[in-house]
Amino acid sequence: MKYNQLRYLFFLILPLLQIASFAQGVCDLTNGIEKGGFTYDTPSAGCHPLNVRIKDNSGGTEVKYIFDYQGESASQLASLSPSISLSNTFSNFTDKPISYVILQYGKKNGNPMYYCNIVTVRPDNEPVFTTSACNGSVLKLIIPQDPANDFDSYKITWGSPFSDQIVAKTALPFSDTKNYPFAVTRPLKVEGIYNTNTNNCAAPNARLIPMNSGGNYPTITKLELSSDNKDATLTFTGAAEKNYSIYQRGINTSNYDLSQPFRQNVGPGTHKVSVIDANRSCFIIYRDTGCAEMSGEVCTIRLDSIVPNGKVNPLIWNPHPNNKISLIGSIGTGITNTVVSIKKEEVNTKTKNSISATSVQSTYNDAVDCSIDFCYQIEVKTTNNSVANVITNSISLSPKRCISRKDIILPAITNTLVSVNAGNKAEITYTDNSPWTLLRKRYVLYHNDGTKYVRIDSTTNLTLNKFADNAVDASQKSECYRIVFVDECDSRSDFSPEFCTINLSENSGGQLQWTNKTPFGNAPISTFEIQSYDETTNTPSTETTKPSTETTYDPDLDKFEEEAKYRIKIVAGGKESYSNIYTIPIKAKIFIPEAFSPDGDALNSELQIFGTLKRITDFNFHIYNRWGNPVFSSNDPKIFWDGTFQGKESPVDTYSYTLYAKLKDGQEIKKIGKFVLLR
Repeated sequence: MKYNQLRYLFFLILPLLQIASFAQGVCDLTNGIEKGGFTYDTPSAGCHPLNVRIKDNSGGTEVKYIFDYQGESASQLASLSPSISLSNTFSNFTDKPISYVILQYGKKNGNPMYYCNIVTVRPDNEPVFTTSACNGSVLKLIIPQDPANDFDSYKITWGSPFSDQIVAKTALPFSDTKNYPFAVTRPLKVEGIYNTNTNNCAAPNARLIPMNSGGNYPTITKLELSSDNKDATLTFTGAAEKNYSIYQRGINTSNYDLSQPFRQNVGPGTHKVSVIDANRSCFIIYRDTGCAEMSGEVCTIRLDSIVPNGKVNPLIWNPHPNNKISLIGSIGTGITNTVVSIKKEEVNTKTKNSISATSVQSTYNDAVDCSIDFCYQIEVKTTNNSVANVITNSISLSPKRCISRKDIILPAITNTLVSVNAGNKAEITYTDNSPWTLLRKRYVLYHNDGTKYVRIDSTTNLTLNKFADNAVDASQKSECYRIVFVDECDSRSDFSPEFCTINLSENSGGQLQWTNKTPFGNAPISTFEIQSYDETTNTPSTETTKPSTETTYDPDLDKFEEEAKYRIKIVAGGKESYSNIYTIPIKAKIFIPEAFSPDGDALNSELQIFGTLKRITDFNFHIYNRWGNPVFSSNDPKIFWDGTFQGKESPVDTYSYTLYAKLKDGQEIKKIGKFVLLR
C-alpha cells in the first residue's frame, strides 16, 4: 500500500477534530509542555494545489513549522527541515482527500511549546455518493456520512425535468429517488461546497448512470466459513444504506423465501453470520426500493479435516453450485463462470502456491514431502450475471485446514507380550500389526511409574521386536507397559493397549495369589497354569490349571524338603507368558517312628528317619538298649537300623535314641526319644 493511501486510511478512521490522534509524537505531550497556537488566513480545506497561510498567535519564541508532520519525536524535529514561513503549497494528492498535520513548535515561558492542527487537501470537490437505477426510469441517489464528505453543503444536478438541489451537511445521510422518462443512461452531478473560499476546486463532471442496473447493486465479495463450520464471515458492497437483507438457504432448499430474511436492515461491510447447514449454506443480498436489487449467490465451501493416507494429504470438499436461482418474476442470478483453486501454504517457509481444480471436483490427493507442515484452503471465484445484466464477482473460501504430521495419531500396535525371566526382569516382545503402511522410524517403550506412562526405551532396529526392562524387580509388583511407533513422516502411533506382568506372591493364609491384568496387548487371559519346580532337576511342571477368574491356589508343600518354587504360566490362544518365580521356604522337620517291626515281612522292617533330610550337613544318630548300651550308630540319615546287634536279632523291647543334625543354614536339631522294637 502506498504512503498516501495509508494516510488516507488513517484519515478515514479518526475524527478530524481530534488533532492529537493524527500524530503520536509531540502532539500528545502534556507534562512540562506549553501550548502554542495558530489560525488560518486561508481555508484549511480545499482542492489541489492548496495554498495555506498561517497566523501565529502562540506568544512563543523561536517558532518553527513542519507542514507535513508524521509523528516524529522532539529529538528528530531539527532533521526535518522546519520552516519559519507561514505559507505552504501542498502538491501531493490521490483521488481521495488527504489530511496533513501542521506542527508548530518553539519556546514559551522557558518550556518547549507545541501545537498541532490539520488541513485537508482534495483532488476535487466531488463527494462520495452511490446510486441505484432500474427500469430505465428510476434513479436513487445516496450521499452517506463518510469522512470524505467534509463539505458544508452539497449541490445535486439531477437534470431535466428536475431542478438542482442543495443539501446541507447536517442532512447526511441523504437519499432521494427520482422517476424520469425512459432513458438508457442519465447524467448526474453531485458537487461539494465549502462556505469559505474554494475557488481552487474545479466543479466535478457529471457521472453517466446506466438506468437499467444502477451503480451499486449489492455484491457479496467474500464469504469465508469458520473452522467449526458453524459460522461464516460475509462481506458485501452496495449503496451506503442500511436497508439490505441477507437471505440464506441450506443444501436441500432450492430457492429463497423473500418473506423470511435471515437478517434485515444491514449495510455494506463485513458481517458474521451463523450457517443453517454445516454442509453448505448459500447467501444472497437483496433489497427492493422500487428497483429490486439482488447479489449473485455465494455458498460456503466446507473442507473436511485432513487425515493423511501414507504420504498423501487427501482433501475433500463440497463443490460450489452453478445453477441459476430464481426469486420472483424475472429476478434471479446465474453463475456464468466458476474458478476453483486449492491454496496451499508451506507452514515453516510461508511458501504459497495454487493448484487448479475443476468446478465439479470435490477431492484432491496432494502427494507431499511428509516432513513439511502444510495448510490448505479451497477458493472458489464465481462470476454471476443477473437478468439486469449486472456482472458481479465473488470469492468463497473454505476454512483453512492445517496438518502437521507430528499431530497425527496412527493406528496402534496391539500384538504385544510381556513375560518375567528368571532374574525377575520384564522381557517385552511385539509384532507390528498396525495397518499403517508407511515405513517405521523407531519403536518406543513406555512404563507405568504408578501415576503416568513414562518413556524408558526406544529402538531403531526395526527387526529386533523386543525390549528388556532391567530396571524393575517384577517379583515385587505387576509392571505395566505400552508401545508406540514413529513413522518416516514423524507421525506417532497411538499407545498400544496396556499389557502387564503377572505378579505371584503369597497371602496371609498361606495361599499363592497373583494379579490378573493381561500380559497380552490384544488378547484376554484364557487360563492360568500353576507350575512347581522339581527340587532335584529344577524343572517346572504343571500342578493344576485355573480359569482366568481365579487368582489363588493352596499349594501342597509336603513333597518339598528345602523350598517350594512356583510360577504361573499365562495362556491366551497361542500365546504364553510367565510370572515371577515365587519361593516358599520349607521348615526343617525330622521324624522318628515310635515303633518298627523287623520280622522279615518287608513292612516297617527298618527304623527309618523321615523329614527334610537333604538339608542336613552334619548328622549323628545313636540307639541304646534299656541298660544304656549302644546298639546302633550312624552319621548318615539314610542308613537305617535293621534291629540287629553284632549280627544277632535284638530282643523285643523299648529302646532310646539321641539325634543331632546340623542344616545348611546353620540350624541345629537335637532330639532324644524312645521307640519300641516289635516282632
